[in-house]
Parts: sequence; C-alpha cells; structure tokens
Amino acid sequence: MLFRKLLVASAAMLACAVSFADNHEEEDQGPALSDVWIVAPKADMGGEFENAMKAYMAWRAEVDDSREWEAYVPVISYKMERYMYRTCCFEWADQDTYAAEANEKGFGEKFNEMVAPYVDHVHRYIEEFDYENSYWEEGDDQGPYYGVTTWSTAGGPAPEAYEARVKLSQMAKDSGWAGEDNQWLWHWRIGGKPVMMIVSPYSSWADMAPPEKNFRDMLVEEMGDEAAVDALFADFAKGKTEIDYTVWYHREDLGSITEDE
Repeated sequence: MLFRKLLVASAAMLACAVSFADNHEEEDQGPALSDVWIVAPKADMGGEFENAMKAYMAWRAEVDDSREWEAYVPVISYKMERYMYRTCCFEWADQDTYAAEANEKGFGEKFNEMVAPYVDHVHRYIEEFDYENSYWEEGDDQGPYYGVTTWSTAGGPAPEAYEARVKLSQMAKDSGWAGEDNQWLWHWRIGGKPVMMIVSPYSSWADMAPPEKNFRDMLVEEMGDEAAVDALFADFAKGKTEIDYTVWYHREDLGSITEDE
C-alpha cells in the first residue's frame, strides 16, 4: 500500500505467480524471477474460456506440472477482459529445465487443443523482483486484492530516479512506516515496453482507502523540510512517462489444482 497511499497524496508522484500471494521478506534474496502470461478471451467467450482453463489446469495437475500457477483478474482497470497467470520464483537457468518439461508433457499442444479456440491474444513476460528495496511479509494471508502501479520508463529510469526510489524505500523502513498495513514489492517487466512496477496487497475494498496521514506527510514530519521531500519525489519521477494503476483479484478457482483440492 506504500505507493498507492503515496500516489493519492502527492502530486509530485503523479508528474506504479510463486504468485503475488507467495511472500518474501526483504532479507530473503532468493530466486527473483516470475513467469507471467496475460490472456484475453475472445469477445463474449469469457465463460467458455474459464471453463476451458479449469479443465486445462486440472489436466496439468494430472501430468504433475512441477510449477504452481496463480490466476488473477482485474477489478479496477481500463482493460477488464483479461486474465493473468503467474508462477514464481526461479532463476534463468531454471527455465531451461521447465521448458524441457513443458515440451515433454505437451503443455503447449494441450493448451492449443483445449483453450486456444476461446483466446483472442496472449502476452508473455518475465518479471524480476527487487526484494532488497521492498517490504513483503511472510505468510499466506495476503490479498486477495493486489494494487499494481506501473510506470513506463522509455530509455530506462534516470540515475536520480533509482537513487530516489532506494532512499524512499529505506526511509519507509527506518521510519516504521513499513509493516503489515504498508507492504510493497518492486519489480520490472522483461519483454514488451520497459516498465517499472510496485505491488501492494489489500484484504478488502475498505483496505484500499487512503490513510489519514499519508506517506508524504510522514516524510515531511521526519525530514522537517517539505521542499526536500518534494524534490525527492521529483527525482523519483525522472525518466518516467505514462502511469497506470490496476487492482487485480486472486481467482483461486482458475489456478493450479493442488492435492488439497
């Protein structure tokens, strides 16, 4: 919620599948990659697509898919008719092993047979997490909503923007702002247009409401210098163009079938 609450409050910020639900504290510097698929069904075929995906995920469980996939749908977005499938966390070399498994078990062929007739288009990305500058608590009780702020970074973010992001994140931790009610995870998309993202979990719609004291106000109190705070936000904004905010909802019924189901 760190930057969702910060964005609501600060105009300067406006000039952000293991899945989101699988958690790492910032000290955990384990595998940092996630495989992400965005699937858009054909017009008026959302129901058929969901039924096909449920059957497809059940089939993958039968053939012992070694990875678990989580499904999400947007509940606040300018593009509603899409589904996101995520799996995490791994290193680049792990993809070779999984690609061999996918080829051997025929994941792609079965998808084309069972699901593709209902699909309009598919996007595929790899996302890399920055645990060091994030605060993401351990546990399985996060969500089921996840707010994702996305900034386009054509040409890459400016050095001042990187330094400001690191400083803002550290200040959030040092000040005691980081905690159960204020968690965030920085990540980057590999593939497509260069973007930087930050995700925060929400337990409910009420949880999305901005706090009485926002992050900017807290920093002004901590630093005692409003101009310095605004200058820090201005540095963070350098190199960024478009901004998007989407809230995703975790659809457990559309993800991997586990032994408990």
